Amino acid sequence: MDYNQLEPKKVFAYFKNISDIPRGSGNEEAVAKYVFDTVTALGHKAVMDEANNVFVRAKAAPGYEDRTPIMMQGHLDMVCEANRSTKHDFLTDPIRLLLDGDRLHADGTTLGADDGVAVAVMLAILDSPELPRPELECLFTTDEETGLTGMRAFDPSCVKSRRMINLDSATEGEAIVSCAGGVRSHVYFPYETVPVPENYTVCTLSVGGLFGGHSGEDIHLGRTGAISAFARLLYAAQKVCDIRLTNITGGSRDNAIPRECSADAAVSDYAAFETAVRAEEAKIRAKLAADDEKFCVTLSPAAADAFLTAESSAKLVELLRILPNGVHEMDRLIPGLVETSSNLGVIRPAEAENTYEIVVLSRSSVESKIDDLEHRVECAALLAGGTFEHINRYPGWDFTVGSSLQQLFLDTYYNLFGRRAQILGIHAGLECGLLKNKVPDMDMISIAPNIRDLHSPDESLSVSSMARVWKLVCEMLKNA
Repeated sequence: MDYNQLEPKKVFAYFKNISDIPRGSGNEEAVAKYVFDTVTALGHKAVMDEANNVFVRAKAAPGYEDRTPIMMQGHLDMVCEANRSTKHDFLTDPIRLLLDGDRLHADGTTLGADDGVAVAVMLAILDSPELPRPELECLFTTDEETGLTGMRAFDPSCVKSRRMINLDSATEGEAIVSCAGGVRSHVYFPYETVPVPENYTVCTLSVGGLFGGHSGEDIHLGRTGAISAFARLLYAAQKVCDIRLTNITGGSRDNAIPRECSADAAVSDYAAFETAVRAEEAKIRAKLAADDEKFCVTLSPAAADAFLTAESSAKLVELLRILPNGVHEMDRLIPGLVETSSNLGVIRPAEAENTYEIVVLSRSSVESKIDDLEHRVECAALLAGGTFEHINRYPGWDFTVGSSLQQLFLDTYYNLFGRRAQILGIHAGLECGLLKNKVPDMDMISIAPNIRDLHSPDESLSVSSMARVWKLVCEMLKNA
């Protein structure tokens, strides 16, 4: 693809450069070094801390020295999701970019526009000395997607700005001014194994074809999670025959709605098992969201040496059935906004022998509701004979309306495009909540171009929307 054909050229050139650098969460050192080396070569002051966050300060443009400074922020890491048929090593391979009309996407993987857009925009601005703007601070953080650990580690004592434009939302024409808090709950389920019983049929049960998506921004769309669907099938089937499970895997990221789940099963009556599975499949299919039209359940012959005992298998299925998942409550004041949800995102073998790890990501704009979901996970784990831990809890960002930065955004958007923009809250988590706790008087908004299907291999970026947001950011900096 010829990036010189895309406008703004510098933004897409930098986006291509960072797409060539593997930058999954926890693997950001190389991209952080690229950012640091790039901005220092451009003559700006920069520091890289032990968490690989990069903080940059750029002098004001001539004539803007008396303006108050402003900050921009985004994260370096990306969610690494690929279609099962796609061969891609996120530790070594570049993201293969494809352009389809106005839609920039990747070849069978996540695109990384979340939040590569922020990185590319900030680098392009720092590489454009002709742009009129006040003193500018740019913060590139790490590991946002798996725990916001970069922002947790960031020392804000170096920050002079009290206005910040975050670039980590997903819809043009909206300024996000609040977000949910959340917590990751890990359940550890120990089990016992036995050899395959005689006269049992061994097969692989797989759920796939689901659309997935961002577990915060897309949770209200009613898309089915593969692990919850898988548990429904097995719970219905174990009512008619004995089932022993092994090799269970589902999902790959707690912040992505899982698209696939599978296990090998030894069953005492295969005909009854298949009948029950297909009957429950039909019930699930009857209530699927339109996005999940490719939902499929497959049964195929398999072989394995050892399986969970009947008791362990039944307890595990029951655990997956009762763990909280989906939308629990809508906001009572803001129409259409999810207040509280959970995503049953991952099941995989744990590091401990004969143990499965199950991860639930819970979100809410009400702190007591996060407490409640932690307690529900605890009860489910204890009833199944498992253990639990809650990690990476992060605060929400309270909804406020009427700040000077919000008004600057609204006025600038209307003057440029002749359309009214909106001020909104979202259910997804943003680093703004953590930074607000560190710098309480920081005025913040989060804006972005149109990015669709985040955290899935269908993720895409609108090229024309990116061009408009570039103009918007440049004009806001000019008038800040």
